[in-house]
Amino acid sequence: MADSLPEDVWLIRPCEVYKEEYKDCKALFSRLYQHYIDGQKNNCAVWLTDYENCMKFRHKKDLKAAEAVLESERERRKIRLQNAQANDIWEYRKSPPSSWFAPLDLDK
Repeated sequence: MADSLPEDVWLIRPCEVYKEEYKDCKALFSRLYQHYIDGQKNNCAVWLTDYENCMKFRHKKDLKAAEAVLESERERRKIRLQNAQANDIWEYRKSPPSSWFAPLDLDK
């Protein structure tokens, strides 16, 4: 069983997190935020589907359900990384600063 798990199975969060995300997405304050920031309501059903698939994987070891959750997580991760890379305010470092390993001055 362990050999047949996808390599990035670690991306699957605890199932309860998906349920909390769904509840948060459907909350009134979240809906107002979505309306004024995004201009539309987000599709909260994705979180509920991920919760249901996560529970199938947890209880029945359903690999198709795990793959469905992983696909959602990969997409979320891709969007998060794209947004971070599109940020033109911060300049990414090529290497750490020269004083990276210097001892801390704790007397201040």
